[in-house]
Amino acid sequence: MSITSNLALTLSSLLITSALVFVEAPIAMACSTGGAGSSGVSHGSAMHSGSVTVCVGVQTSTPQSAPQAPKPPSGISVKPVAKPVCPTAAQRKQMPKSPDAAERWVKSVCGTPAKSTAKPQTPVAPVNITPVASTFSSAAVSFSPNPLAANVYPAAQFTAGESVRFSSNPSLHYGSQLILGRQAEVQFTPAWLGWQFSDGTRVQGVDVQRSFEQSGKYQAWAIANYFVSYRVVGESSWQSVAGQISVLSNVLDLDVAVKIPAVPPKPPKLLLVGGDCSANPMSWGCLP
Repeated sequence: MSITSNLALTLSSLLITSALVFVEAPIAMACSTGGAGSSGVSHGSAMHSGSVTVCVGVQTSTPQSAPQAPKPPSGISVKPVAKPVCPTAAQRKQMPKSPDAAERWVKSVCGTPAKSTAKPQTPVAPVNITPVASTFSSAAVSFSPNPLAANVYPAAQFTAGESVRFSSNPSLHYGSQLILGRQAEVQFTPAWLGWQFSDGTRVQGVDVQRSFEQSGKYQAWAIANYFVSYRVVGESSWQSVAGQISVLSNVLDLDVAVKIPAVPPKPPKLLLVGGDCSANPMSWGCLP
């Protein structure tokens, strides 16, 4: 099996069996009128395998003009209704000539208007009710953590048995975007970092040391988990998002060479000489 196939299988196994938490949730749950503050702004979040979505909803109310009484069509005049007259012209023909008798006759025919005993009421000011139209709009944006960089020191080419150092750069960092005119911020906090090697070895830590006993071609990459929280500036405090986001680094290609055993130096040759070469360099055997 090739190194590429091994890498794909290892990645799949790692993402399934490692202690990483991925929470999939629809964006629709994030924004609703329920739970909105006094400003009419609601908010929510949804975790995905490589990003987090923040959603903001805004409830707005718009005053509407009050309905007016219908006006009569043009050209039509509305005449006031005349009050009944008593006595009528026909009744006046029967009225007595004597003033006293006429007064008594009018009272008997038309009656005396009853006096009202009700107290005059203070007029109540009319209440103007202005109708209000409510609308709800929402939008969502996604945030992803910064890329993760993996490095090996002193170099990616080394010999079997030699110890090398692997390091990465997880860090606390932020993201910010505007949603419906509101500033949404996301905070990524490192939760865990480990290393995966194509020979199946897994090591936890930001900086790790290891060696390979067998020569060959290997690959290595870092994996970082982040806690996530968000806030809508001026509307909410920091809110934790359930789950964690996992980020994979670049892949390091390693070349492990065969370790060459050290060769002991050859001992110097013994030569027979005719005398002390230091005192008599011309002695037999002293000259090279």
